[in-house]
Amino acid sequence: MTKPRLIKKTLFLLWMFVCAAYLNACATSQTSVGSTSQNPESDSSQTETAVNTPIDTSSNNENTREPIIEEASGNFINFSAAVSQTLNTQPGDINLDFEEAQLNEFIALVMGDLLNLNYVIDPNIVGSVTLHTSTPVDQNSLLGLVEVILALNDAMLVQNNNFYRIIPSTDFSAGSISPRLGGDLTIAGFGVRIFPLQFIAAEEMKELLDPIVADTSAVTTDQPRNLIIASGTSTELQTIEETIAIFDVDWLRGRSLALIPLSNVDPLTLEAELNAILSSGNEPALQGLVRLVPIERLSSILVVSATSSALREVETWVRRLDQPSESAGRKIYVYTVQNGKALELADILQSIFQDSGQSGNSDTGLASRNGDTTLAPGLTPAQIGDDINTSPGGGNSTGLSFSNNSDIKIIGDDVRNALVILASPQDYSMIEAAIRQLDIVPLQVLIEASIIEVTLRDELSYGVEWFFQNGINSGEFDGFGTLDLGSPGITALAPGFSYTILDSAAQVRVALNALATVSEVSVLSSPSLMVLDNQTATINVGDEIPVPTRQSISNIDPTSPTVNEISFRQTGITLTVTPRVNASGLVTMDIIQEVATAATTTTSSLDAPTIQNRRIESVVAINSGETIMLGGLMLEQQAVSESGLPFLSRIPILGNLFSQNTNEDSRTELLVLITPRVIRNQDDARSITEEYRSRLTNLPPLPFEPSQ
Repeated sequence: MTKPRLIKKTLFLLWMFVCAAYLNACATSQTSVGSTSQNPESDSSQTETAVNTPIDTSSNNENTREPIIEEASGNFINFSAAVSQTLNTQPGDINLDFEEAQLNEFIALVMGDLLNLNYVIDPNIVGSVTLHTSTPVDQNSLLGLVEVILALNDAMLVQNNNFYRIIPSTDFSAGSISPRLGGDLTIAGFGVRIFPLQFIAAEEMKELLDPIVADTSAVTTDQPRNLIIASGTSTELQTIEETIAIFDVDWLRGRSLALIPLSNVDPLTLEAELNAILSSGNEPALQGLVRLVPIERLSSILVVSATSSALREVETWVRRLDQPSESAGRKIYVYTVQNGKALELADILQSIFQDSGQSGNSDTGLASRNGDTTLAPGLTPAQIGDDINTSPGGGNSTGLSFSNNSDIKIIGDDVRNALVILASPQDYSMIEAAIRQLDIVPLQVLIEASIIEVTLRDELSYGVEWFFQNGINSGEFDGFGTLDLGSPGITALAPGFSYTILDSAAQVRVALNALATVSEVSVLSSPSLMVLDNQTATINVGDEIPVPTRQSISNIDPTSPTVNEISFRQTGITLTVTPRVNASGLVTMDIIQEVATAATTTTSSLDAPTIQNRRIESVVAINSGETIMLGGLMLEQQAVSESGLPFLSRIPILGNLFSQNTNEDSRTELLVLITPRVIRNQDDARSITEEYRSRLTNLPPLPFEPSQ
């Protein structure tokens, strides 16, 4: 064997040991890549349908679609397979020491005497062996050692059934060996193996194997089946199998992916800009680590990176570049209103910019600059004209500043409860911030009211207010203590009085018990109703009575009957409340309380009832859970009754001796107790529901009367 060939074989073995050591070092120093928090720069929203989640109005460019990010480990080889490639350190019991021994003698000693194998040696096999083992080797390593010695002498070991053939390398015919699947290490000698690939292409795998395999090995590919077909010694086939196990991994799982939605820039345009940046002097190191895939259908860009750090860097550049352009054209946006009414929001946005003189007409359709536009039913138009600029106002309001020469149109769709907005991306981002401040979940207020009628007599002759101020707190009524009525209410629009009862649960009972001890107290109604903040709720309990409004008599036929025109008048108890809640829980209520009763008309000869009406109209402000007492509406009635003996009381002149006429005067005062309770969340609503359920549960059972 020539020296160059021997040197080449020796260098190949040394190179294999160096590769194994390097891969082992890489595996031990590999660190896991943790997940990183995403803090992308804010950008403008451009989605077809806005996702109605709270936004930070300090940023005018908030993307409503979040990117989909999958950060991987960045491992593109099988480190466990690389670590498993360790040298066989199992201690043996065989020492070999040959010095210029004949090759035939070496084969006879090892394969015949030590391994007891059947073998045939080609007559052309000649050579010498110099081998010395400093440590004993085991028996399983001997056959591999024979293959190495034969390779150094241009010979090979081929297994045929139950014996081995030792032939020159030049005499080998591939057709004489049946291929086997995978690297079966139990079969020694030269062989042909088929390796199926799962994740890597066969041609790419062959390029990785070419610098590794020895000259005596051959590697071919089967692209349709994605197979690697290799021939060589058992040691060479083992090397090929281990190399394939290292590189045949799911490379896509090792890469980090990010699908980033775009709001203002076309995906193809952004791809060109990013490629220019990555290839420039600013970010040259990222050019080979990142791949960009524009997806126009989703208005997004897919970023595929070999490392998570490169992915985050590219994502930052996407946020910087995805900004609205001053020259960007108008687009159509659809904002689905979640809590309010689309028509009301459209009117509010229209009224904000009414000074521009470009407001649309809800009756005739949206006024267009280029002509008239007819809208479908259910759509209410609004148009915002040029040169719109509103400065920030007081309080918590947010000022909006729109670009010059903007042509913004807002239409409310009542059917779908949505806003259709035609605007540039820059203008829409600011319009959306204003909409989100208006489209919030409204508070609810539970109104608990009690309408009470108190008969004024004895200590109550001067009214309930005088009784509270001079009767209870004077100490005359023992057992009731001191009633804290708080301060007078706010803005009483009708004659009367109002007090705020701070400790509502206890103090209301004290007040009613005090009134009941000195007079008759009748609860006319005790309604409870739920109403949204700044909305009006009305409850009515009563009857509609007929009232004649006009009589018609025919002038042509005096015998014709009189025609009466009748209208119906609502009587009973009517309560109308409009609450307004501020941030601290103070409830301001517009209250209209009316009690209407029908009485016989005594002031005229008309056959029509007289409507006695007692009405309280007031604006009060109290904290949630406190009770407001409204009163001072007194009613004086005179009742005339006649009684006597039957028949005798009807005798003229003498009948007065057997009858009696009584004139009875009665005075009553109407009191209204109202307690608002603010419901801010679902927990408050459930708590109130449980409270009412417990009230129903604690009611006494109805008396049971057995059937006769």
